[in-house]
Amino acid sequence: MFKQLLYPGEYLWYVTVTNLVTILGSILLWVACVLFGLIARKYEIVLRKKTDWQYMIFAPSGVLVYAVIQIIAFASQVKLNVLQSWIAYSFFLLSGVLSFLGAMKFKNVVTPVKKPAPAAAPKPAVAAK
Repeated sequence: MFKQLLYPGEYLWYVTVTNLVTILGSILLWVACVLFGLIARKYEIVLRKKTDWQYMIFAPSGVLVYAVIQIIAFASQVKLNVLQSWIAYSFFLLSGVLSFLGAMKFKNVVTPVKKPAPAAAPKPAVAAK
C-alpha cells in the first residue's frame, strides 16, 4: 500500500519499528498478565483462598489474538485494514476489561478484612463542685 508512494529504494523504517514494538509490547503484556494469574494460583495453594486464577490466566488471551492479527497484517500489507482493526481492537478491549475485573477480584481476596474498632468506654462524668 505504502510502496506506491515511495521512490525505488525508499523504506518506511518507522512503520516497521512501530509495528514490531506493538507486537513485542502486546506479547509482553500478555506474559505479565499470565504471570499475575500464576501468582494468584500460588496464593490460592498456600493460603487456601479462592482467587479464580484460571480466569486471570485466560482473560488476557485477547491481547495475544491482537498480536497475531498484527503479525498477519504486518506480514501481508504493513498495516491493519479496517476489518482487522475492528476485530483486533475489540479483542484487545475485551481482554483488558476482563483482566481488570480479574485483578479487582484478586485484590478483594488479598485485601485483609478490616475489623471495626472496639467501642470506647464512656468517660466517667466529672463531679461538679
